[in-house]
Amino acid sequence: MEISLLVLVCLFLVPASFVNGLHDVSNAIAVPVRTRALSPTAATRLAAVAHLAGALVVLPIGLSVFAWFEMPPVEARATLTVLLVAILTLFGWNLFTYVRGMPTSSTHGLLAAVLGGILALSALGLIDSSEAQDLPWAAPALTLLISPLVAFGVAYLLVFLTAYLARSADPDTVNRRSRMIQAATTGVTSFGIGLQQGQRLMFLIMLAFAAALPQHQTTWASALFIVYSVAMALGTLTGGWRIGHFLAHRLVALDPMRGMVAGVTTSVLLLFGSLAWTLPLSTSLTAGSSIIGAGSNQRFATVNWAQALQMGRYWLLTPLVTGFIGCLLVLALSPLYS
Repeated sequence: MEISLLVLVCLFLVPASFVNGLHDVSNAIAVPVRTRALSPTAATRLAAVAHLAGALVVLPIGLSVFAWFEMPPVEARATLTVLLVAILTLFGWNLFTYVRGMPTSSTHGLLAAVLGGILALSALGLIDSSEAQDLPWAAPALTLLISPLVAFGVAYLLVFLTAYLARSADPDTVNRRSRMIQAATTGVTSFGIGLQQGQRLMFLIMLAFAAALPQHQTTWASALFIVYSVAMALGTLTGGWRIGHFLAHRLVALDPMRGMVAGVTTSVLLLFGSLAWTLPLSTSLTAGSSIIGAGSNQRFATVNWAQALQMGRYWLLTPLVTGFIGCLLVLALSPLYS
């Protein structure tokens, strides 16, 4: 049974990785394409290469945004069931929100689904309730609430500095240089997205093999990780235009300079979050908040606040829905492991 569940986990990670790439690529390319810093073809290719590079960097250096997370001791079948349910739940939610054109957090969706599954195991008496209570509930909740505020504030303030530095420059020169910087930040942001998604993948792979085949953990993990990273890059090549249209057309109208500010803010926060702080930052929350922060700092109205509020509702719904579904499915599949 353990091997069968492990095979299912490994198989379903392929489409889940593809949808992750499709779902998150717009966070890096939507605004640069909108402001004509890059063509759609160039943007998707650059994003795919940088996305793959960011994910593969995780393999030799072993970063982990989930270093603070430890799975409570439980039977291998129960652990694998929780992981399988979390992957399927995240896959379904990402696909649903992509069709709806809404940028949501894959990181928080995955964590909530795993935590929901662990709560189900606790309700079934398979793990001690105190161990479930000791799980790091605060870290994902705080990043969900604080990271959008930080991204908004940094982008909003950075517009003042950028406008001051460009006060005497020719507008065409400002736009041209802003587009050049946007093109660079597209690659940096995509690299940061790859870092975050690569660490999520490594987290799932290592937990799955530690439960089912600990003696072959290092043998298979690297090869599978490369397969999943390539699947994410292929998803990135699709462009994720449904969410991209929301970010760059329905949510806010940005000129090249403010688009550059949004890109710089997103890329810097993602890199610091991944490399320096190893926090479970959401690329969607960071990019969306940066875009709103840069766009709201203008004399004329550019932010569609009704759409921004709708996006915020989806952000809050993501951990609630995925956590509930994860808990429900683990309870429904209890005959497999109880």
